[in-house]
Amino acid sequence: MKHRLLIMLTVFTFGTTVFAQNSTVKQDIKKVADSMIFLTYHIKKSSDATPTIRHLKTILAKGRIKGFHEEKELFKKGNLACDLLDKELQVIETLYIENPLEKVVEFVNDSGDLEKRLIALESTDFAFRMPYHETAKYARMYVITNSDTTNYIITKL
Repeated sequence: MKHRLLIMLTVFTFGTTVFAQNSTVKQDIKKVADSMIFLTYHIKKSSDATPTIRHLKTILAKGRIKGFHEEKELFKKGNLACDLLDKELQVIETLYIENPLEKVVEFVNDSGDLEKRLIALESTDFAFRMPYHETAKYARMYVITNSDTTNYIITKL
């Protein structure tokens, strides 16, 4: 049973849901037709309350994103936020990502019933995709906290 659970975690680890909310900064944003960016990061719990995030790779690809939802906001403690920034480091758009260290796993228990469990991971790799904006030059990733102090990582696109 441990092997099945491990395999399920691997499948769910890369199933990160991304939602977007338009920024309050209004700019003339031009999306490049049929282009998207895939960003891959590693997140790890740390001794303090805020996990550490490390960028792994960026891929610019042709294609349109299916299932990219702009209407739902995930701005809550523990989730991640990613700001798309222009060359002046002004926010173009903010994306919210469900906490990749918390996974809900569904499985069939010994009684044959479907059961859900929340699994807290120590670390994981996660990837998300977003539409490509011609003016976007950087991505700033951070964990949403109640604190005024924010640790973030900036990635050049």
